[in-house]
Amino acid sequence: MSSHRLAANGVEVAVRDGWEVEFSELRANPGADPRSLVHLANFALPAERGDYGSGAVESMDSGGILIVLMEFDPPSAGGAMFSGDAVPHGLVAADFSPAALQRRLPGQAGSQRFFRVGERAFGLYVVLGAHRQAALLAREVNLTLAGITID
Repeated sequence: MSSHRLAANGVEVAVRDGWEVEFSELRANPGADPRSLVHLANFALPAERGDYGSGAVESMDSGGILIVLMEFDPPSAGGAMFSGDAVPHGLVAADFSPAALQRRLPGQAGSQRFFRVGERAFGLYVVLGAHRQAALLAREVNLTLAGITID
């Protein structure tokens, strides 16, 4: 269940009960248009953390989920890597692996997908606190992803 919605830079998120959502902007250079960076977690997000969640994933317990939605430069949207045309959902346990983590931590698993919405290119990076609970946690990830819309 969602208690409210947050939006910034054309990205809107239905904030689920028990989840934290924080928006940031990335800029390739001072004159560039801002790109979105969104962190969503079912645990308290630390104030200091890296784009892909370093500083946060270390504090996750086995039921923790971190979702990172990162926008890439607009020309990337035309690349083959960004062939999906919507926010991914329908992730299953097999989509998660320790090998997909930016930084391997014991027991954790990750998944990464790339997609575009119109002329906007995004990467979706998800970290689960426990690979052995991937089936259960993937359902929570999908419920959260279903609440994301991008203009």
